[in-house]
Amino acid sequence: MAPETPPEHAPHTHPDHSPRQLLEKWTGELPYHLLLLEEALVPEGFPFDFTPESLPALEACLLERAEAGRETARRTEFLDGAAAYLGEVLLGTAGGAWAWHTRSLGDRPGQPVVRPDPQLALSPVAPMLLISYALRVRTGTAFTEEIARLRQAVTARRHPAAEWEPVKEHTPHVDPGIPLPEHPALTAWLAEREAALPEWARDAFDGAWRWNFHPDTLDGLEAAVRRRFATVEEFDAARDEPFLQGACWYLGEVIRRNKGAVWQYAPFDPDAGPGRPGWRESVWTGVPFVDQPDKRLGGAAVPLGCLRELYLLEEADGAPAARQESLRDVLFWFRSSSYAQVGALLQRMGMVSQRKAARVLAEYADFAHVPLPPHEVPDALAAFGVAISAHGDDVDDLEESYAALLSEAAALTGGAVSFTDVRLRADEEHGEVLEFARNGVPVTQPTEHPSEDYLDHLAIMELIGHADPDPGPGDDGRRFHHIRFVRLKYSSYDSYFAFATPEQAAVLHKELGLELR
Repeated sequence: MAPETPPEHAPHTHPDHSPRQLLEKWTGELPYHLLLLEEALVPEGFPFDFTPESLPALEACLLERAEAGRETARRTEFLDGAAAYLGEVLLGTAGGAWAWHTRSLGDRPGQPVVRPDPQLALSPVAPMLLISYALRVRTGTAFTEEIARLRQAVTARRHPAAEWEPVKEHTPHVDPGIPLPEHPALTAWLAEREAALPEWARDAFDGAWRWNFHPDTLDGLEAAVRRRFATVEEFDAARDEPFLQGACWYLGEVIRRNKGAVWQYAPFDPDAGPGRPGWRESVWTGVPFVDQPDKRLGGAAVPLGCLRELYLLEEADGAPAARQESLRDVLFWFRSSSYAQVGALLQRMGMVSQRKAARVLAEYADFAHVPLPPHEVPDALAAFGVAISAHGDDVDDLEESYAALLSEAAALTGGAVSFTDVRLRADEEHGEVLEFARNGVPVTQPTEHPSEDYLDHLAIMELIGHADPDPGPGDDGRRFHHIRFVRLKYSSYDSYFAFATPEQAAVLHKELGLELR
């Protein structure tokens, strides 16, 4: 897909160091400050979940670093990250938005502040000043005391209106959002690229088929691109040709399927201002990109730009850099799915109730926000009660395992389907067959067991179709879908089946990187 070329316009700028420009710079750098804090500046195990309960750990880390004495550059990075995190937690408690105060802070021409929801009638809170106060008093409770003050104000405001909640203004690229509506140009491009995958692979890699969307395959993709083009000029001349368009799609698919990103496309919009979708000067305009809008601090990347950067990673003097980034490094900037994110998505689609999601997250509280590799995302669906799994390892009893699987499938249908009299018996023609009654009607399913300890997963894929409710009045359209996903090294060989409507299956495919058939 060729990028759209917007008409030429004079760039829109603000005066240097205006409060608006300084605020935009701060909010634009927030994702970087937060990611650096999480990945490099707080100890492993820090509860990076933006809850008030995580603030004592942040303050303890702050005091420990101050006591140990750190180099100036690293100290500044930590203070910026701590201020960004603290501010977002304060906003999550009292609502409101980031603003800029012109009072200087050291050599800075002002400082970021958070303005609580206007209905609370509170003064802005400066995270940097709150951090300075915490370092001065050294009680370890300064952040918690500020949260208590804000919560008290929220409680007082609810006195005349019990249902009132403070409203937090969306922080771009930090707060979760929703994907852009899928543009017809993107829909057509994705279909074209997927259909062309076999031919593209034969042309690009001399027929070698190793492209299973595993992150390790990006090394081969990078090598193929570098073999094709010696310079960035050659790359740019071929950007609309099938090879590079296929490479863009494959890179984006690896990101999507391993990290749960979505494809996005923002057409040029002559009325869009700076920072808005379709802005004339944005690198995201008129080109397919992958994004994680529904994840806090989600990543985003333009695959075409990532491939092009392979030719730009040189030092200023033109010599090759000592260490060049690889395509696999792009995955670092994307956040894996978690139980919390999966639960939020299932709630949004109406697949689970708020009470059910809360109960599951409470059960998995110790790792509700821990990143899930792609092969564990289907297991999260099973934990929330919208999918079932067939064990891929050895089982104690084949017949009992088949009966348990059918029972779990029937339970998801809410009584629309029942299975009784499950029996595995020898058969002259097929070796072994599974017999059972579906809603009282006898069914026979051929099976094949090279070992008496392992289920026949090919047979299960056919077997699970018997669990689909019969069409008719009251049928809500839900069916069992086999879930295909990227299996990383040492992952299990379980098979998973989600019970979902076609529309829900499409969202799980689009937003969690799963392929449902």
